[in-house]
Amino acid sequence: MAQPDQPARAEAIRARLRGLRRGVVTAAAVAGMVLVLVVPGTPAAQAVDEWGFPTWEEVEAARGDEAAKNQQIADIRALIGQLESDLSSAQALAQQRAAEAIEAQRVHDEAVAVADRLQQQADEALARAEESEVAAGQLAAQLARSGGTGDMSAELFANPGSADTWLYRLDVMDRVAGTADSLYERAQQDANTAASLQAQAVVARDALQALKEAADAALEAANAAAALAEEAVAREREHRVELETQLSVLEGNRAATEADYAAGQWWQEYLAEQERIRLAEEARLAEEARQRWLAELQRLADEAAAAAAAAAQSNAGSGSSSGSSGGGGGGGGSVVPVAPPAGSGWQTPHYGRFTSAYGMRNDPTGKLGYKLHGGVDLAAGCLSPIVAPADGTVSLRGRDIYGANILYLNHGGGVQTEYAHMAYPATVGAGTRVSRGQVIGYEGTTGLSTGCHLHFQVRINGSLVNPESFLGARGVYLR
Repeated sequence: MAQPDQPARAEAIRARLRGLRRGVVTAAAVAGMVLVLVVPGTPAAQAVDEWGFPTWEEVEAARGDEAAKNQQIADIRALIGQLESDLSSAQALAQQRAAEAIEAQRVHDEAVAVADRLQQQADEALARAEESEVAAGQLAAQLARSGGTGDMSAELFANPGSADTWLYRLDVMDRVAGTADSLYERAQQDANTAASLQAQAVVARDALQALKEAADAALEAANAAAALAEEAVAREREHRVELETQLSVLEGNRAATEADYAAGQWWQEYLAEQERIRLAEEARLAEEARQRWLAELQRLADEAAAAAAAAAQSNAGSGSSSGSSGGGGGGGGSVVPVAPPAGSGWQTPHYGRFTSAYGMRNDPTGKLGYKLHGGVDLAAGCLSPIVAPADGTVSLRGRDIYGANILYLNHGGGVQTEYAHMAYPATVGAGTRVSRGQVIGYEGTTGLSTGCHLHFQVRINGSLVNPESFLGARGVYLR
């Protein structure tokens, strides 16, 4: 799969932006207007901007000439439009590449499931063939022992009264022989079926490597596109306010003030503060959700203890000396047993009830048929926070071809966790480091889904594994 050349694309964007400002530089040179900034405390005029954005020195120079000023105004408006266009294009490309990566991985996973099923069916057919062959051989041996090899005519002459017995034995042996032939025939059919299925499994497995390489290449392309999009976002944030301020200075035909120069820096500080507020709010919501489920588990445990105590008191009152098993709290077994984070460094990704296991099943939406459910489903309620189960790095964020919001986390050592159907992910992108327990998204029902839940997958060295077994081995239990 073709991958975008990130440096080449970035350089192309720089070239477009540099071209947009040539007019004002030329006009200013022709006018010969080189003014010295006199605003106290302002930063020194910057060197030529690699992206082609005008400097404040150029803005001040353009103000002294009507033609240069008008050209500068037009150029700045064009630059603002270009920023918006580049940002929109980069984000659209990132979404497209992410969808392609998710689909390539899904195709690979489906191919692995098909190859595994074919191999399983081939093994079962071979086992049936071997069983039929053994059974046929045993019947043949029994037939030989029962029938003997002596002269039947002599036996009948010596014992004429035994004719009926012999006829009966011949009938039985004939039917047994027919059964043995049928078993041999069935064994041959099963052997042929096994050989055919084995051949199909080999073909299917031969295709897996190419599909794996396609999935890896698609993920790499998605990450490159995401980096370009992040770059476009940063560029827009960095320059948009300053460009608009420069435009205001030119259109108002006034000298730039200290506030004008500080506008860009103020905007960056504002964005940083908004990000701090967002992270604090996400942490608060995550902790509230955790405490709610801890309280629910405590309530269920208290109910179970009360029921057990009542049963014990009842038994004592009736004089029964035998033990009695207490009943569990109503429906408590379906709730995720949230516990303090395990010493392994892992925890549950979602404080919700377990609703569907890993394995083959009929697609509940009725659109995808009988297929591998490559993860587990957990449901706590729409918009409930989803957290990172361990420290890691975001390796992909996007939507699949059905519209499901999806996030991948890389935990190192070949371990990747995946999250689907989110209402929306948290504002983390490819390359973002996350800590265990940090909010990474919110439960939803996007894509092919029958209701709000988290579909959680675990992949080791590219292959799906049962998340329940994986977390269980690390002291984290989902039900």
